[in-house]
This record gives sequence, structure tokens and C-alpha cells, in this order.
Amino acid sequence: MDSNAKKQHPGSETAATSVIVDQQMVIKPASGLVLFALACVSASWVCPLWLLVASSLPLFLALSGLLQSGRGFAINGWLFPLLSGALVSSLWATHFAFTRWDDRFFGTDIIVSGYIASLPVSDGVLARFEFVTESPGGKVRLSWRDPPPLRVNERWQLTVRLRRPHGFASPGAFDFEALAVRQGVVALGYVKAGQQLDGLAFWSVHRMRERLKQWLGQVASEDNQGLLAALLLGDKSGIAPDQWQVLNATGTTHLMVISGLHIGLLAWLGFALAALLARTGVLPLRRLPLPVIRAAGGMLLATGYAALAGFGIPVQRALLMTFAALLAPLLGFRPGVMTLWLLALVVVLLLDPLAITSAGFWFSFVAVAALLLGMAGRCNQVGWLVRLCKPQWLVFLLLAPLLLFHGQPVSPLSILVNLVAIPCIGLAVVPLLLLGAVMHFIWPQAAEFIIAGVDYLLTGLFWGLRSLVDVMVLIPPWQWVTRPALVLAGLAMLLLIAPASLRLRALVPVLLLPLFFADSMATPQRQADIVVLDVGQGLSVLVKTHRHLLVYDTGDRFSPRMTAAQSVILPTLSAIGGSNVERIMVSHGDRDHAGGLQPLLARFPEAQVISGTPLPDYDGPRLSCRAGDHWHWDGVDFQVLSGSDYRRSNDASCVLKVTAGLESLLLPGDISARVERDLLGQSLDLRSTVLVAAHHGSRFSTSTDFLDAVQPELVVFSARVAAQGLHRKTGEDQWPDGFLE
Repeated sequence: MDSNAKKQHPGSETAATSVIVDQQMVIKPASGLVLFALACVSASWVCPLWLLVASSLPLFLALSGLLQSGRGFAINGWLFPLLSGALVSSLWATHFAFTRWDDRFFGTDIIVSGYIASLPVSDGVLARFEFVTESPGGKVRLSWRDPPPLRVNERWQLTVRLRRPHGFASPGAFDFEALAVRQGVVALGYVKAGQQLDGLAFWSVHRMRERLKQWLGQVASEDNQGLLAALLLGDKSGIAPDQWQVLNATGTTHLMVISGLHIGLLAWLGFALAALLARTGVLPLRRLPLPVIRAAGGMLLATGYAALAGFGIPVQRALLMTFAALLAPLLGFRPGVMTLWLLALVVVLLLDPLAITSAGFWFSFVAVAALLLGMAGRCNQVGWLVRLCKPQWLVFLLLAPLLLFHGQPVSPLSILVNLVAIPCIGLAVVPLLLLGAVMHFIWPQAAEFIIAGVDYLLTGLFWGLRSLVDVMVLIPPWQWVTRPALVLAGLAMLLLIAPASLRLRALVPVLLLPLFFADSMATPQRQADIVVLDVGQGLSVLVKTHRHLLVYDTGDRFSPRMTAAQSVILPTLSAIGGSNVERIMVSHGDRDHAGGLQPLLARFPEAQVISGTPLPDYDGPRLSCRAGDHWHWDGVDFQVLSGSDYRRSNDASCVLKVTAGLESLLLPGDISARVERDLLGQSLDLRSTVLVAAHHGSRFSTSTDFLDAVQPELVVFSARVAAQGLHRKTGEDQWPDGFLE
């Protein structure tokens, strides 16, 4: 019988063995994509050069088939995507390392030639733009005070002073260095002189974007010009600060950032228009099948909109996901929706592994994942009202922990607001805006009429949003939450939106416990947590006791739209759980100490303001600090040693000593050696564990006699210098236990 079987089925043992081997080696596409993404993300966080060699050699062996025998081939099934992800990230890391400019290009005047690579943004005094240099090759971001007329793609020869991009090291501060690397910016600087060269570098879509921006400035109302430019061109520079506040408070900020929502809506609109034209006979169905026409229409409209938006990273990401969804069925693939999601994720990581450093990367992919998990295959089983509301609460549930972790307050009422705002922007404002942009080149009068209607529509929407600001119930940021607690909270949200057949929703309250009972860095009684913030060339210090919080100095105002308070202080307050600032002590009125006062007061309007001098651009209630002022918070002593008795602004700085137990901190502001001598002559107890160097370490301050009297163990320099500002007599780079953080 066995012999007959062998005769009837020759090679059956071999065939069976092949099936077994195939089952061992075959890895599902979705699993391979997951492994690639995990390896790419992990390697991007590490990015050592040796990883390039360590991953490339085994990958070469895998590609050459040396692992394709017996058990080794089964290993190759999971080893290949892992090594591929590590190799991609390592290649990008190596590219970034070798394209960095040498130090000789920084800190001195150099002459560069090249072309303007972005739309110049001007506030009437200062123009900012990106400039691609010819030698050395690279993209730099420049500012030019009182410039001549500038246009995109113009060639210039410029005399510039450059520095490396750097961010702020304070907890919760925005990672500007990662942004610069993602955008390919190798240097920042300013223009000292320039001469325009003949001709344009080349024609690009930026010329059309520039023309459309000028047109919007002529036909749109002043209040809505910035909003319309953001929706049409992806240029958010014209949105006013008060408009951003309204958008943030109502949870509609995403509407002004061209990303997956806008690209997806335009792709759907192109899909529907192409189908309509095909069914009415305008497009030839005999030559091209309807699915191809619909997919081509969707991709064409989405690509055109992405080009107008400047092909920014969020736009690229959204366009890739749209193409993956539209092309896969045409190419004969029938993957599940989550496989398409993974495919888009892998393509984004292939093009830019450092996208993981962007919060927008996580927001967009998590939002799409929420929609795919919560809506796929179950749309026809519920009523129209549920289909309308469900996408909003699905995205809210999954994004809320991420938004809170990244310092953004959220409101459950934003679900209802977006039910109106998203269709208004996506189905009315943006399509009409695009129609107006097209008609501008064909029939300008009709275009002006269309923009007038869009203007009224946008004005009405913002009137409604402003009226809702005061009734929005905001959940404050929870940046102090640990990453494991955030992961568990995300898992809990996934269980809520996943199919009920999982029957694991009873675990949701348990998974949320670490989030709700996270340690918000409560300070014990009779102790103080001190954070000396990195605000560049300036000063800001947070003093947190058990129930109170003081901000000493508010850093600089970098531009009319950006201050150290917005970039550093407020994010850090969220990160350490500082929900209420009771006092803001501004040592004196210099901009690098008082520049962030207004944004702080906007967030904490009840805070008491104390300063040594009058403050610029502030006429509200203010107390003058004088020697002898003191108060106690939770067993911690605050004593003012000097203040507004001097005429010179620097010398009138509030000198504050904070004492907790046996340890103390001395904050002298910008006092000179003269005030230091006066303090020494008053027989005050100046001894302090930590001293913030007066006037950022100026040679006219922090004299030897003053240092001998203070006897600090640690001196902090709040200056933009090579030394990072931590010096301790014992040589230990750490804060005193129980006092500083």
C-alpha cells in the first residue's frame, strides 16, 4: 500500500516537506510591514553609525540567498524586514551626519550664492525665507531686516552670519533641532547684505503659490487672509494669535493644518466628480474602466491640492496614504484596510525615518487607525446619526491621551464642534477656495465673487467658534504622565473602539488607572523644586512648593508671534504639573527677562506681577520689589535682598533668595558689581547652595568677593554659550538632593 501510494504520488514526501518549509518561512505582508516599521522606529531613536554595518552585512547575505536553506530560510522570513528597517534608518542617519556643515561656516560672515526656496514671510520689518546655497550645498533659513522685494526662486548672492540649529533643553519644549533635520535645514542666520543675480533658478509651483497668496491679499478680508492662505497654500504665517487661541480652545486647530483630512476630502471629491463625469458620458468608459477613472480623478485632485500646499511633510504623508488606498485595488491587491495603513506607514518611514520625532506623525496615523478600526465593515449596521457622530468620538478617544501628553488641552465638546466645523471647511470652504483659485486664471471677476462667499462663510464659522470658547470644558494637559501610562491609556482606548467580540472592555478602567493616578510631581512640604529653564540668551526660573508656584523672569520675545513663554515656559509648566502660577517676578524690564510676560498672563490672568522696574508693553497692576520683602510658602522662605531702589534698569533687578531647609538658591537678575558690593556691605547672609550667575555671567558681575560670600556649590549660567551652564565645586553634574530638579 505504501509502495502504491508512492507510485501514485511520486515525490509526495518532498512535496510535504516543501509545504512545511514554506509554512515556516512564509510571513504575512502585514506582519512584515509591522516588523519593518518597528525596526525603523527603534533604529531612528538610536541611529549609531555601527548599526549601518551591523545591519547591511546580514541583509546582503539574506538578499544573496545564503540563508535560504532549511531552517535558515524560516529565520529569513522575519529577519529580512527587521534588518531592512534598521538599514534604512542607519542610511538616513549616516546621510545626516555627513551633510552637516563644518564649523568654519558658523559665527563669521560668509558669502553664499543660491536661490530663495520658500515663500518669503514678512511682518513689514523682517522677512524670513529658506535659501538653498550652491557651495556648500544645503538649505538655510534666513531673516533679512528691511529687505528689497523678494520672490521665490530668485537667485541671490548674500553675505550672511550663520549658526547651527538648536532647540531648548527644557522639559516639554519643542524639539526644533529635529524639525530642522526633517526639513533639511543645516543652518539658521541673518542677511547682512545681498545682490540679486540674473534669472530664476527654475520654475516651480512656488511661483504659482506666490501669485495666489498675493491675490488672496487683494480680494479677501484682512481678518481671513491668513486663514485662507493656510487652507489653500499651507502657509500658516498669517493666522493671528487670537485666531490660534480660538482654534485651540475649540479643538479645531487641525482644520488649519493641511493633512490627511483635507487631502482625503479632496481625493473623495475628485473620486466622486470623475465618476459623475464618466456616468454622464463626458469621460470615455469604453477606453478606461470606471474604477481607473475614479482613482485617477481622486489622485489628480489630491496631488494638485498637495502641490498648492507646498508638499510639506504632513501633506506628503497624507498623499501617500491616499495613493495606497486608491492604487492597491487597481494593481490587483486586495489587502485589508489595516494592511493599507501599514503600507502607508512603511512608505513614510522609508522616505523619512525621522518623521517619528514629529507629533503630527503620531496624530495623523493614530487618527486614521481609529477610523479604520472603529468603522471598517460596520457602517451599514447603524443609523445615519451614528455614522455621522461615530468618527468624531473615535478619533477623540484615541487622540486625547496623545494630545494631553504633548501639552494640548482637550475638550469633549470639541466632538460636537467638529461635527459642524469639518463639513463647513472640508465640503464648502476648501472646494470653493480651490474653485476660486482656478477661476482666478480663467475668469477673475467670478473668482472674486467666489472668494467673497467663502469670506462670509469663514467669518460666520469663526463667529460661532468664538462664541463657544467660554463654554468649552477643557481638560488640562497631563505631560507629567509617564510613557508606560500613556501606552496603557492608548490600549484602553483601542479596546473601547475595537469590535465588541473581543470582550476585553472590562479591562479599560484598570488600564486607565495609571493615567488618572499618575504622580504629578507633587513637592513635599518644606521643599522646593527649582527648574532653571533653557530659554537661550535670557532667564526664566520656576520655583514650585507644595501648593504654590512662582515664575522668576519670563525669557525673551523672539518675534512678535513667538516668545520664550510659548516655546519653553508654558510647555514646561505642563510637563511638571504646574497648573496655577500665583506670582510672576520679573527682575527688571529688559526684553530677555520680560519678553514672555504677556503670554503667561494670558494663561494665568490672576497671577500677581512683581518687578524692579516698569515693564514694556504692560500697564496692568504691578508691585515693586524692595529690599526686606519676604513671604513663606509651605515652609519655604522667599526673601528679597535688593530691588527697585536703583536708577539703572539692571541694578534695579529683584534679587531673590529662596531657602528650603539647609539649602538655598540666589537669583540676582542682572545686577552689576556695584550692587554686589552694596549687598556685601549690608552684612546679609548671602550663602546659597545654588547661584544663578548675575547678568548671564557678564565680566562686570559675579565678582570674586561676591562668590566668596555666596560660597555656591553650583553656578548656573543662563546664556547661549558653549559651556552648558552647570559647574559644581565637587565636579558632580547633579542637583542637590531634595531641593533642585
